[in-house]
Amino acid sequence: VMPGKYIGVMEKSGLIIEFDYYMFEMVCDKLSKWTDTAFKEITISCNFTRITISEKDFVTKIKDIADKYEFDRSKLIMEITEDAIEKNLDVARNNIIKTKELGFSIALDDIGSGYTSLISLCEYPIDVVKIDRDILLLSNRESGKKLFLGIISLIHSLNLKVVCEGVETEEQNKLVSESDCDYIQGWYYSKALPEMKAEEFYREYMKKF
Repeated sequence: VMPGKYIGVMEKSGLIIEFDYYMFEMVCDKLSKWTDTAFKEITISCNFTRITISEKDFVTKIKDIADKYEFDRSKLIMEITEDAIEKNLDVARNNIIKTKELGFSIALDDIGSGYTSLISLCEYPIDVVKIDRDILLLSNRESGKKLFLGIISLIHSLNLKVVCEGVETEEQNKLVSESDCDYIQGWYYSKALPEMKAEEFYREYMKKF
């Protein structure tokens, strides 16, 4: 089930905060189990909704959860969207800054989606910026391609890493691979996989190197 089909329902039902923290704990547990294994270099992104990121005790809760597990916190990327920041500006900004101080990486999701302000790239301790799929889809036109490459150049000028989302075709993969984009995300390489199949995919993929 794709997130777009259930996130809104969980928000309306009041279950989304509990769900966010549950998923965060599952990620901490998995990274802990991967320590000193063949999967120790893998990072996992953990999304938080605007409601959760604006909780006043957000940092306390994630610290209490993370402290139960031994893992490299830089391998856990806290993924946020601009609308999450704008929900409660002061609280969200403080939570993000303190989360970074705990050792986690921070990713700004969906740049170019209509929410993201370029000011956020300077105001928050961001490590990674994810380019929205809609920007990539525009790259089939020359002006769209220039915009795509320009965004990558801008992000790199701020010493941040770039992820391109939604890569699904050979043509898109070629464009992104030939750009200076740091990471590629999309169904071109694999659709979402269950845990054991994901580990198997990683083993087979790493045999190429």
